[in-house]
Amino acid sequence: MQAANPAKLAAIRLTGGRTVRLVRVLICDDEPSIRRLFRMAFEHEGVEVVEACDGNDCIAMAEASEPDLVILDLAMPNRDGLATLPELKRCLPSAPVLVVSAHAAVDVFRQSRSRGATACYEKVNFVPRIPELLERYGGAA
Repeated sequence: MQAANPAKLAAIRLTGGRTVRLVRVLICDDEPSIRRLFRMAFEHEGVEVVEACDGNDCIAMAEASEPDLVILDLAMPNRDGLATLPELKRCLPSAPVLVVSAHAAVDVFRQSRSRGATACYEKVNFVPRIPELLERYGGAA
């Protein structure tokens, strides 16, 4: 029998005698205020959140925390979202990756999809969509 991953054990809680697995979301954005806004919105939905500030940090956090869903900005220092996507999908092949950008054109979103993004959204409309996106991509929290 394989030992349980300690990162995943943190995502289990007892509720009314049942064991419920929490949804874990990795938010990767270089802007602390955006990470904070997204964190608050996801936590309001009962989701566990981990954060990364650039593509390199995103890969490290993805490997360490094994999130169920990844929110990925495109314009970041060190390694941008487009450069991060292929490696992110290699280490988390089944986790949906939602690209969220303030400056993306249709062709950039197309490139994101071709590199492994599940879907792409503009930041300005993202927060109100979180409950719907969790239902679709993250399971019920």
